[in-house]
Amino acid sequence: MLTVERVRGLVTVQDLGRRGHMHEAVPPGGALVPELLVAANRAARNPDDAPALEVFGELVVRAETGETRALTSEPARVAYLAVRGGVAAPLVLDGRGTLLAAHLGRALRAGDRVELAGLPEVVSRPPPPLARGPIRVVPGPDREAFAPDALDVLCAESYAIAPASDRVGTRLTGAAIRRQSIYRERSRPMVRGAIEVPGDGAPIVLGPDHPTTGGYPVLAVIAERDLGSLFAIRIGGMVRFVR
Repeated sequence: MLTVERVRGLVTVQDLGRRGHMHEAVPPGGALVPELLVAANRAARNPDDAPALEVFGELVVRAETGETRALTSEPARVAYLAVRGGVAAPLVLDGRGTLLAAHLGRALRAGDRVELAGLPEVVSRPPPPLARGPIRVVPGPDREAFAPDALDVLCAESYAIAPASDRVGTRLTGAAIRRQSIYRERSRPMVRGAIEVPGDGAPIVLGPDHPTTGGYPVLAVIAERDLGSLFAIRIGGMVRFVR
């Protein structure tokens, strides 16, 4: 059992997400940086997908029983606290993680008691690495919505992670991406890692809690292997993209 004594910021239970429910308007959710969740679970000798606590900010807990392992990157936007045996959370739509956009679970508050799941111990393994270097992107489906040099601009400039970033989307500040004035927005499916560009030209990278549909045009999509590396960058940190 863990007792939450103090929370500053957002703390939720997360696993590796839900798959196969986008057609029901339920995004995949799951850990913002899956590599760090897996690393924390491996340090605690849990299965990779065991639920753990995702921390944006500060969390103080009292461990009444069990063994805990906290893991983050240096420096990072998010940290993970894994408990030997995993965090107990109900299975809903094939996942146990909190998904605030779908009202599945809630953020932790001071005084909450977090029960342990008692998952069987597994053999400890090395943590999965985060990719290093520029974040790789592939061209998106809406090139006609942008000026001809839009993708070149995205890959030529450095962008900062804006304070307004959250699990829904990572907002970037830097060189504005110019859109064609004749483009008309339309609704269609969205995916994690899509780089949307609203009318102000400031890119938004969709995160695990993204809307399942959207109307902003998509300039590019983050390569799946590099998603964790992007989402681990601290607020104010810089990112470069490469095609």
